[in-house]
Amino acid sequence: MEQVVKPYYEHGGITIYRGDSRELLVDLAIAGPEVWLTDPPYSSGGFQEAGRLSGSIGKMGELSKDDRIPADTLSTRGYMNLMREVLRHSRSVLEIGVFTDWRMWVNTADALEYAGFALRAMVVWSKGNNGIGRPWRNQHELLAFGMRLSAEKDRIAKHGNVIDCGRSGNQWHPTEKPLELVTKILDNMIPGVVVDPFMGSGTTLVAAKALGRKAIGIEIEERYCEIAAQRLSQEVLL
Repeated sequence: MEQVVKPYYEHGGITIYRGDSRELLVDLAIAGPEVWLTDPPYSSGGFQEAGRLSGSIGKMGELSKDDRIPADTLSTRGYMNLMREVLRHSRSVLEIGVFTDWRMWVNTADALEYAGFALRAMVVWSKGNNGIGRPWRNQHELLAFGMRLSAEKDRIAKHGNVIDCGRSGNQWHPTEKPLELVTKILDNMIPGVVVDPFMGSGTTLVAAKALGRKAIGIEIEERYCEIAAQRLSQEVLL
């Protein structure tokens, strides 16, 4: 008997589920083709494996204290296992975009190809201002973009693969991506139900709503589910 999963939030074609994507994606019956756009915890807090075990640290807002990113304490092997467990539910996904950084690029690309996607682009988010880092200060992040071969027909590109966009300020989440950036990426993806298995504060869902698209987000932490629900309930999308 198929288990019925109760939404945390549902309105206007946008749905939030609270829980672990590895478990919830088994029970969700998503109608029609899907596109995934997500920002998983890619455990790049250290150059060596031991450094990853402490997790990455982000900041929420200018006055907040450091906030460790949930589930961001996996080794590289742990990250690969997480991605493979989630991506095995992506058989009906035609296009996928996964945020990552230079340290985890190869592992993210391998995970997508293992799941049956053809890696088609490295999208660069150019943040403008320099961040921290040695011997070079970090100024960009990456998005691995994969496609099923069946999705390549009549494909029209709307944007270049380098997107200039300032940082979000992390008002809602310690690794929050700017709404402008996510909206532009999503606007360059083919039609389909938008799914974000690592929803965080819901920026992908807010972008989907702005574009008039149906979307599903899954998040394991209730506080971020609540933040995402509040953002989606506002008349002016932030």
